[in-house]
Amino acid sequence: MTAAWMLWSIGAGLLFLVAGLALERLLDGRRRWVWVAAGAGTVILPGARLLAGALGSPAAGPPASPPVMLEPLAVTLSGDSALHSLDGALQLGWAGLSAVLLITALIGAARFVRRRASWQEGKLLGRHVLWSRDSGPAVVGLVGSRIVLPEWVRGAGRERQELVLAHEEEHQRARDAQLRFMAAALLVAFPWNPALWIQYYRLGLALELDCDSRVMRRWPDRRVLYGDLLLRVGTARGLLPGVAVAALAEQPSLLERRLRALLNKAPQVRLAQGAMLLFGAIMVVGLAVLIPGITGEGEEADISAAPVFTPFTVKPDYVNRPEIMAALEREYPPLLRDAGIGGTAVVWFFIDETGTVRNQAVFRSSGHAALDEAALRVAPVFRFTPALNRDQPVPVWVSLPITFTTGSGARRTASEEARRLGAELEAVVAEQRAAAERAGAEAEAAGAGEAEVDISAQPVFTPYTVKPDYVNAAEVMRALEREYPPLLRNAGIGGTTVVWFFIDETGEVQRQEVATSSGHEALDEAALRVAPVFRFTPALNRDRPVPVWIQLPITFTTR
Repeated sequence: MTAAWMLWSIGAGLLFLVAGLALERLLDGRRRWVWVAAGAGTVILPGARLLAGALGSPAAGPPASPPVMLEPLAVTLSGDSALHSLDGALQLGWAGLSAVLLITALIGAARFVRRRASWQEGKLLGRHVLWSRDSGPAVVGLVGSRIVLPEWVRGAGRERQELVLAHEEEHQRARDAQLRFMAAALLVAFPWNPALWIQYYRLGLALELDCDSRVMRRWPDRRVLYGDLLLRVGTARGLLPGVAVAALAEQPSLLERRLRALLNKAPQVRLAQGAMLLFGAIMVVGLAVLIPGITGEGEEADISAAPVFTPFTVKPDYVNRPEIMAALEREYPPLLRDAGIGGTAVVWFFIDETGTVRNQAVFRSSGHAALDEAALRVAPVFRFTPALNRDQPVPVWVSLPITFTTGSGARRTASEEARRLGAELEAVVAEQRAAAERAGAEAEAAGAGEAEVDISAQPVFTPYTVKPDYVNAAEVMRALEREYPPLLRNAGIGGTTVVWFFIDETGEVQRQEVATSSGHEALDEAALRVAPVFRFTPALNRDRPVPVWIQLPITFTTR
């Protein structure tokens, strides 16, 4: 979500700004690197959080056995969140501001080129320079930077000339023009972040303070003369347009700071103060890293990569039986077919909303690698009717047995083979029902004269013939709205948490735990707070109320 991500980015930038203000006082002569790092962190950290959210967590593996599912329950809030509704306007404003700044930079570059044409090559104290009428002193150019000096420097006297050249050569060696250009590029890319603007201002001041400090280390006896020179260039009209410029002549607002730093020979901080400032800087940067970022709009994760649980109320069914039959005969490995060797591979199918197979994987091997590979080649041939969840087409993972056989089975008609495939598909469901009935019968037989095993400790298979159903939907809806974390709701972030419920013989929820995370810890915790609100009808096993474990997906969404 654009609005929420921009707010988080501004917050991170302000934390880096505070850290920079603390650290720059400790690094006399190296202040520039504090603000270079702060600007980079302000851009890279939010970008990394956004990328991490986009990649998401890896898909869970296939369930060991089909879990018991009730009808999905979702809470939908009317209208968009306040932040979500601003996305379109913010994106348009972002593009407009960046365009204005880019055009302004291009106009400045054109003015610079026009001035550059009037400058003349020359020398000062044996160094090659460019002479202008009133521009400079400054270092200009992104590639192959040059020193440009105004005419008044010719008559300034040797000592002042040496100071001017020393200052501009320090800019050249430190590549300050290039640093300013990169900082300006960040402003053009992210003009809405006030922290970047303040950091750009502080970087400009740091570049000059660092150069002043290095020049004074070379000429410590010329401190007063250097201050007089700063006053001279600070009141001159020598500022140059452009973003690849490092100038001795800075804005008047910075002149007082530079003069004060120049005349202050004492250390700016004591050791104890320095330690506290360093500690504060580390703390605020740590907070910027640890504070959870808002990285998306609650978009559903990509479930097509690997088999995961996908609920539906109407199963998909294949509709191109003759084509499947032809593919089975074509892909049957000749060596195995001639040897009379067959087998059944159970294959996972990922079917999209249109009924098209998008992915497939072997769920249970046939015992022959060649038959498994043949089954995977047949799988994309299947065409299905879409699966439905509450009358809405949904993508799903389903498993389907694919059998290769010889002899009389090989000569079946298409309709016979279709019936066989359908029977095998239904057999999977029948097998599950039979297992539940057997487990119920065994539990009933073992119950006579024996103490029942405590099944409430953790989710286990609990057979029943009549499922429980919740009876207080209105109360649950109010609880969902009440427990929806406000930060995520306002950011338009939602998700689905699948929760295990342990329901006793009266329909009361006695225990709950997360079966599948939504990807947001706050939503998982909210789902667990809502779970005790549910009231169910008792589950029945052969007309007898029984305690059961069931799974229920709880969805938070603003759509």
